[in-house]
Amino acid sequence: MASARAVEVPKIKLPLHGFALTGVSVVSRPAGTAVLIRYSADSPPDPVTGKVYKDTFERYEFYRHGTEAVVLLGGPAGADNVDPWRTVTNSFRWLK
Repeated sequence: MASARAVEVPKIKLPLHGFALTGVSVVSRPAGTAVLIRYSADSPPDPVTGKVYKDTFERYEFYRHGTEAVVLLGGPAGADNVDPWRTVTNSFRWLK
């Protein structure tokens, strides 16, 4: 988790507007343990209206035998994504 805060979060934050870190934790999924980085950021401006919306993200970083796999999930702030995002991350599998 310390490495995620020190290395990954600054890389994620750099290109985003309105970035706000909401948490870094370790979670267990069927494919193994993952570092979960939760954050929010502004969407790109809508091409028609120019409005900017807040999006929320969950970035799962899985490691196995020196290989990293990242699963990034995002959607509008306030949407109930808990169950679908858990389904996606529980479905992740390493290939042999």
